[in-house]
This record gives sequence, structure tokens and C-alpha cells, in this order.
Amino acid sequence: MTTYNHIQWVVQRNLTSHEDYSHLHNSCVALGIPFIGLDIIPFTHALPDFDKQKRSVIYGSTTFNRLAYEDQQLKPGLFFDEASFSIQNYLYHWGSHMLNHSATVTTFRELFLNANWPGDKQLFIRPDDDSKSFSGGVKRFDELTTWYQQLTQTEDTGLTPDTKIVVAQPWNIACEWRLWMVNKKMVAASQYRRYFKLSKQEGCPPEVQAFAEARALEYTPHDIFVMDICQCGDGYYIVECGSMNGAGFYHARIHDIVRNVSDYFAAQEA
Repeated sequence: MTTYNHIQWVVQRNLTSHEDYSHLHNSCVALGIPFIGLDIIPFTHALPDFDKQKRSVIYGSTTFNRLAYEDQQLKPGLFFDEASFSIQNYLYHWGSHMLNHSATVTTFRELFLNANWPGDKQLFIRPDDDSKSFSGGVKRFDELTTWYQQLTQTEDTGLTPDTKIVVAQPWNIACEWRLWMVNKKMVAASQYRRYFKLSKQEGCPPEVQAFAEARALEYTPHDIFVMDICQCGDGYYIVECGSMNGAGFYHARIHDIVRNVSDYFAAQEA
């Protein structure tokens, strides 16, 4: 039986839903894992003081994740690498298994220097990295043109004309699932969207799990991460991957996630 004497979960209390926070707390209590809840000021440059003697698994907002990533004591519990978590990297390793395998990775500036589409042309656009600097979605080309013009006139924002983006043709997606992967195995899953509408349901079909684990044998951006998979036509494709440390749970079994992540993290102590 795994013991958790030297690890703890540190979870952001504000900005985490009350239900998810309670599930995380109760799971840690049931498993005998020390738990710390923190309130973190949005866009702050420093974390509040807390006991860092134990190795910490981090969960919370982008601000919390960024500050933990910069702290050498906390970084091991932030399962993230900036170079690995990008669409460009996934395309390199998984190729045609990616939904947007024919996508162009470019910048806003390069897109508008080279593109010549009519204003009503629809395109899917999202950031290349995992920063969530803007939400991916389908936009008309004239909307993107207006957005680009605004970027060229704005300073000191997270987005610039040279921000790397992914541009692709829109797809007709039937269903989407999020899977939590630990050491190449799925440990939890939840459906989160059906025909472009929010639809949360625990688990995923066996075929989706088999697809995800086959891809994980080929490559993983980290030993612990989330993989979003969709059904498009008769096939399954990877939409994107992300860090576990801030991913929404939907209707996944949080207890299973906490147990499997903690088992893996505790085993890395040696």
C-alpha cells in the first residue's frame, strides 16, 4: 500500500468550483494525503506563505501554475513543460492522429501577410501553446482581420501580432472527451461536449480509451497530462493535450485522479 507521508496536494480555493474543491479535499482525506487550500489573488506576482516541506502536487489557476513553475521547490509537482505542450509538438509526434493534422502553425502577422480569403471564410483558430491566452473557436476571416488590427495598436498584452497560432478548417465534431493519463494509462475520463454543446458524462467508450493509450505508447508530453479526444465521422482524433494541474474535471472521478497521480508522484521520491 502506498504511503503519502512526504507529499501533499496544494489546491487553489478561490477560482476552483466549490464542488471540485470539495471532491479534491475529500479524496485527499480519504486517502490520507495532506491537503492545503490557498486563496490566490488573480495576476499576483507572489504566492501566499504555506508549508513547503512536503513535495506538493499543484492544482489551480493559470496564475498559480505559472508561479509554481517558477518556484524550484514546487516545480516537480507541476506536470508541465512549455516546449512539449504545444500543438506544433503534437503534430510532429502524432501526425494524422491529430484532428487538425492539416493545420498551419503560424503567427497573426504571417497569417495576414499571406492570406487572401473572402471576409465570410470560416476558420478554426487557437493558440499553439497551452497558455489559454484566448479560447479556440471558429471565426470569420473579417472578424480575424479586425482582431489583428486591434493587436497591432495595443501594447503590453498577452497577445501580440507575433503570437504563435494554429489555423485550420472547421470540423463537424460529434463528441469530445477528456482523459486523464498517468504513465501511459487512462485513469479517469469524462465526456464534455456533444455536437458543440456542453454535455458532461462520466467515462468514455472503450474505443476512446484504446485510442488514447495507443497514442501514449507512441509519445507523451509528460508522464501525467490530460488528452482531449473527439469523434469526427467514423474516426477518433486528438484535439489537444494539457497540464493536469489546471484542467477542468467535468464529470470525471476525481478520487481516481487523486489516487493515481499521488501514487505516481510518491513513487518518484526516490
